[in-house]
Amino acid sequence: MKTDEHGKHAVIFGRERALKYDSQVRLSMEGYDAMHQVAAEVLVAALSGQKAASLLMVGIGTGSEVKPFARHAGADFHFTGVDPSPEMIAIAREKLAAAGLLERTSLHACELRDLPRGPSFDGAQMIGVLHHLPDDEARIELLREIAGRLVPGAHFVIGCRVGNEPLLRAVEEQRLVANGWPPEAAEHRRKAMASMRIPASDAEVFALLAQAGFAAPRFIFGELQFRVWVARYEPSSSGA
Repeated sequence: MKTDEHGKHAVIFGRERALKYDSQVRLSMEGYDAMHQVAAEVLVAALSGQKAASLLMVGIGTGSEVKPFARHAGADFHFTGVDPSPEMIAIAREKLAAAGLLERTSLHACELRDLPRGPSFDGAQMIGVLHHLPDDEARIELLREIAGRLVPGAHFVIGCRVGNEPLLRAVEEQRLVANGWPPEAAEHRRKAMASMRIPASDAEVFALLAQAGFAAPRFIFGELQFRVWVARYEPSSSGA
């Protein structure tokens, strides 16, 4: 899925691949749209008492994760999207303009640490990024960067791959081949997945969250080896 905060994304995704990103992800993940729908519903419910809110979207990609908010969030919900790939940001700009969401979305082609500081956000979301980071140090650094931009008590939706179960990986590959992927492309994906240090368990992800000050993660969506939780930013709970 999306790559890390250290520049690989901008290299890998040219415009042609950025245009195909959503359709390709849907081939291996049947619940891709449902996942974004549930994530939006959860964040809006967490802010049910607020007519206006600001949300940080880390690794916004093509902007697909913002589109469900058009249905669930009020007109005074605003979004700040960050992604290191200019090509993905360009596609996000087009898609959000078509959905009538661009005027309340600020898009930035940069790493999160390079985003100028401003008022704290009321909530945040990061889906498909954590498992691409090379090690726990990089993961904690990014999670703390997110936490430091949130108001205390803000909710954070995070989704990533967990585990490397051969049977479930075979299901994903089977879907791709059934949808026209040549065997060599599936093999390339298999090698790429093998080179990643994917979190081994929910507990491993929860420990990282705790070190950044995120407490009480709750499961909200899952498909095969992809899991999504919502946690709450509680600075006093940080293990730092």
